[in-house]
Amino acid sequence: MQKIKSIFSSSLSYFLVIALLLVWSMPILYLFTAFDGESSTAWKHISENLLLDYTLGSFKMLFGVSLGVLFFGVPTAWLVSTTHFFGRKFFEWALVLPLAIPAYILAYTYAATLSYTGGVGIFLREMGLPSVSIMSDFGGIFILALALYPYVYAVTKTAFSNQLGSVWEASKMLGKSSFYTFFKIVLPLARPFIFGGLFLVTMEVLNEYGTFKYYGIQTFTTGIFSAWAKFGDVKAALRLALCLLGVIVFLVILEKNQRGRMAFSDDKNTAQMPRKKLNLYQQILAFSFCSLIFCFAFGFPVLQLLFWTFKEFQDKGISEVLNQEIYDLASHTVTLAFLSAFVVVVVAILLGLFQKRISSLSVVGGDTDNGKKKINLAFIKNYPFSLLFQKSISRIATMGYAVPGAVIAVGVLGVFLWVDKKLYSFVLSTFDIKIGLFISGTVISLIYAYSVRFLSVGFQPIESQLLKIGDSLESASRMLGKNSTQTFFKITLPLLRPAMLTALLLVFVDVSKELPLTLILRPFNYDTLATKAYELADQEFVAQSALPALLIILISLLPAILLSQISKKK
Repeated sequence: MQKIKSIFSSSLSYFLVIALLLVWSMPILYLFTAFDGESSTAWKHISENLLLDYTLGSFKMLFGVSLGVLFFGVPTAWLVSTTHFFGRKFFEWALVLPLAIPAYILAYTYAATLSYTGGVGIFLREMGLPSVSIMSDFGGIFILALALYPYVYAVTKTAFSNQLGSVWEASKMLGKSSFYTFFKIVLPLARPFIFGGLFLVTMEVLNEYGTFKYYGIQTFTTGIFSAWAKFGDVKAALRLALCLLGVIVFLVILEKNQRGRMAFSDDKNTAQMPRKKLNLYQQILAFSFCSLIFCFAFGFPVLQLLFWTFKEFQDKGISEVLNQEIYDLASHTVTLAFLSAFVVVVVAILLGLFQKRISSLSVVGGDTDNGKKKINLAFIKNYPFSLLFQKSISRIATMGYAVPGAVIAVGVLGVFLWVDKKLYSFVLSTFDIKIGLFISGTVISLIYAYSVRFLSVGFQPIESQLLKIGDSLESASRMLGKNSTQTFFKITLPLLRPAMLTALLLVFVDVSKELPLTLILRPFNYDTLATKAYELADQEFVAQSALPALLIILISLLPAILLSQISKKK
């Protein structure tokens, strides 16, 4: 133990990080207990009759949505990044706005509008045109493609704008056409960026519940809810969650394999892509394509929600609609989002500092001939577990976002039920007092699950900022007689503030929109804007769900605007 203590400033930091690693990995590790014991009747029914449908449905959605986001995201990124047309500056930032609208809000908005009694449905009948049925597999693919294409659009636009200008110019100098250059050179080189955005899309598709449940599409996420809510079998839900985790591991390996084979770096020769001036006909086509995608993904749904909200104001009165329940829903949402974001930022800072300390102790001063850091072989030999900890921190911190909320929720539910059972037995045997559930079904379990799910979102900016800060300023502070605590609060923490604010806002937005995790773990009679909007729409009170939906969009947009201002100041 003395050797271990010598690595860290105190033994407390060692035990703290070990505890954090165990606590944040517990929900995932608990899933592996799902196949202990005999199979229940519910699991036998699911495995024999439904498991294949869940698997095929999930992969069908993955394939269809992937094609959809590529069709929406890549062409718009190319047009905005490499051409001049009317409205380009507006679309450059407006095409990211659909990320503020959860997919389940898009789903029920379109379903209600295109229904028999909806505005578009009535218009089509009056014009003698056939009705459009969107509550189908194709409709689910279309909705999720509209909601998720900004992931691909954003990263691809970055690649086209800042990374591939030099190869484009070289190809043109060699006499190659624009068509040949795009499909044979630019697009293949942009594939690592596109696959990175596509990987995020697949994670979101596997996490989606509201759209699939509302449209009657069978996937693993809907199956987990059915096993837990309808069959009342937590063990069966755990087994389905473990199956879904297997699909995610397969996708992660596939993404890393693609990135490993295709990634490239040439920072010295990067240049911005030259912009092409389009003629009038081409400008009309470019503007029309970008306008249609923006209107379908953001403009039309928001206008429809505003129409329903104003109609509610007219029918019931503003005071009746803006009642105490709405204030409670907004308060619950903001409180949960802020507390979860605060926990994530604190944990991310602790893990990031520990990882940085291990990294600094693992190398010695000076660089090798090729510019790489020299490995401290003596340190690695004496403390071989150090690099394992360093890798474990990064992997555990980024693991949660790759796991759907329903999977984490089931894992958290299982862990806390086990803790409550042990606590109940201890109190009963020691004090002869019967207590109820102490942790399960409380706000504490909800905040813990949020922090596990979104730790990656907060860890990434803080880790990047710690790498930028380096060791020189902290070393200078210690040489001036300041201890580690004083150095952290006087030097490191002020330099971390921009990254902390970014992490806080990102986690805040994600928590405010999260649905499946909240539905499983929320306390009794405790709703958020997301759960209330979904429940009202699920009960066909679509107009009444418009106000909570608009508040979710507003809560998501405000931090996004603040983040953009932070980026401009940087």
